Amino acid sequence: MTELAHTPEKPRKFTRLYADYIRSFAAMAVVTIHATGSYLTAFDPNNNMDVHWWTGNIYCSLLRWATPFFILLSGGFLLDPARHESTGEFLKKRIVRVLLPFAFWTVVYTVYQYRESLFGAGVWPTWSEVLNRIFFEDVYYHLWFVPMIVSLYLLTPVFRIFIRHAQRREVEYFLGIAFFITAMQHLFPGFFVVEYVGWLGYIGFYVLGYYLSTYRLPDRWRTLVYALAMLMPVVTALGTWWLSARKGAHDQTLYVYFSPNVVIMVIAFFSWLRWRDWSTFADRFPRIDRFIHKFAALSFGIYFIHALVLDILKNGYIGNWHTTSELFFNRPVYPLLGAIPQTLMVLTLSYGCIYLLSKLPAANKWLM
Repeated sequence: MTELAHTPEKPRKFTRLYADYIRSFAAMAVVTIHATGSYLTAFDPNNNMDVHWWTGNIYCSLLRWATPFFILLSGGFLLDPARHESTGEFLKKRIVRVLLPFAFWTVVYTVYQYRESLFGAGVWPTWSEVLNRIFFEDVYYHLWFVPMIVSLYLLTPVFRIFIRHAQRREVEYFLGIAFFITAMQHLFPGFFVVEYVGWLGYIGFYVLGYYLSTYRLPDRWRTLVYALAMLMPVVTALGTWWLSARKGAHDQTLYVYFSPNVVIMVIAFFSWLRWRDWSTFADRFPRIDRFIHKFAALSFGIYFIHALVLDILKNGYIGNWHTTSELFFNRPVYPLLGAIPQTLMVLTLSYGCIYLLSKLPAANKWLM
């Protein structure tokens, strides 16, 4: 992290204070989604008011902005025209930074996936099965993010040239085209204008991160975008319920990150957090501020380990104590409320484990 000049009152350590707050909020939201998301696949058309499915639907509808936030933060930092480094230096630094811990956690989750075969009476997997899972499938449901972000890193030198020479209107034009095409591809996949343009998806969020980190939303649009964003969780939840009831199974159409309802939430919430005066908050609540920075510094490791912690708690591997959204240390709880202590438990254990691992030599390079 870069150093910030000393203020008259006290030293301020972080040049982009907002980034750690956004990163921390996003990490907490991702854990909440994963804590409740398993309920969604159990949609029952004969009982479409089931509290379990609605628990997942409500939390996921509220928090779909979480994963795009990480892409926006990367774009905000890495597409900054003020950064000067060669393509080779950039790729070596960024790709190694994510691929080393990705390789370590891929091994961890592969072993965990085959734990019954390795430590019990299960059938041993073949090497071809293991290698196919590692290189052609998602080893675990949350690890898809790393190959995606690496692909954006590979494109970064090209987009830096565009950003360095583009005017604000040209960046806005690109963003409009990118999100229009991805929305049309998603909602009307066979439409002739967008059928063969399939590469704009996450790039749009990447460039949007630079745009929202550099420019405030125009005044004439800000109030409208914020108002629409407040409605989008309701639209997402009710729309998903309606689409799922029609389909007879859970329908993820409105959950896709490129859906207009999600994009509006991402733009509004990120912009609001980006331009908020976090220095005043930090001065008023210094303990919270210190924790946020510590949590953000370990957030990559927390991202890797939290799915493992979730599953261990769900299966009761620690003292046979089961903790889910409907069980807290084996005691029944209402799922919609139980998701909160479950998430806090997972966050606490994940943070504690990564904090201890971070004290090991070279751990930051290999684990997080």
